Amino acid sequence: MGLSYQDFVKKYQLDDFKTGLELRGHEKINFYNDLNEIFKVICKIFDKLTTISSLRGGQVLMSLAKLQTRESVVNKTDVKNGLNVDRLEKLMHAFDYLEQQNYIKIKRKTKKFHIIQLNDQDNPDFKLFQEIVQKFWRSPQEDKESIRNWSDKK
Repeated sequence: MGLSYQDFVKKYQLDDFKTGLELRGHEKINFYNDLNEIFKVICKIFDKLTTISSLRGGQVLMSLAKLQTRESVVNKTDVKNGLNVDRLEKLMHAFDYLEQQNYIKIKRKTKKFHIIQLNDQDNPDFKLFQEIVQKFWRSPQEDKESIRNWSDKK
């Protein structure tokens, strides 16, 4: 299992502004090895995203990572709403492809309701992916809401 961003910050006390970062000898080597490991995981993540042949597969993964961090149960409609897509049929190919490639799991399946989640057992780098998406990515729905709030203030 790889080192996550939050573990990296805690390990080297990067969020402590009272003390300076002083690394010597083996500590410096460990710091650079951990940093390189994080960069390698980021490269794996983006490699996976670029090899997805579905038009919206990367968006679905990012939306699912964002939602899964905030909510315990995520279904396909939540992803559709998060991506600000009007019809679920536009995303069905992406869901099917991601499930075939073992990127997502469908936990419970009925005719109208599918509980889905990232397959982080087979893809341990998705832990870091979730942290990056949660912190840095804004979903189309969040953009739409911020524009609406901005226009309401004017």
